[in-house]
Amino acid sequence: MWSQSEPIYRIATQSTAKAWRNRLARYRLVGTHCASCGMDHFPGRHVCPKCHKRDLEPKEFPRTGTVVCTAVDHSPLMGHGEEVPKPLAVIKLSEDGPFVITDIVDCDVEQLKEGLEVELVFRKWRRETNGNYMYGYKFRPISTRG
Repeated sequence: MWSQSEPIYRIATQSTAKAWRNRLARYRLVGTHCASCGMDHFPGRHVCPKCHKRDLEPKEFPRTGTVVCTAVDHSPLMGHGEEVPKPLAVIKLSEDGPFVITDIVDCDVEQLKEGLEVELVFRKWRRETNGNYMYGYKFRPISTRG
């Protein structure tokens, strides 16, 4: 997927320290739950936007969900030229949980539709400025388990 000659774009990469701070959200889908109003947030927040309280606790969301809305990106980002067309979707993680905007993998664009059941998988996101690969979550249809 990535070639040795691929340039590392400093504009399109985040710092290694920021990637480390966000690792729970990227690897385990950990967000926050407000104890005051019961609202869930992904990614996690420090202050609840609904009740403006700070009593938020970490919450791990389910690794499956349902596609709510779909789109297809025909204009790749810098360094992602091989991934055209790129299916995207808004995923509802649980009945009362938050929504996640993410890439859909292992799926043809024609198969992508609202109501599709999907599961979390880990894939390469991009290269960091230090040359390391950054991994994170993407979703795929549950019926394509291998």
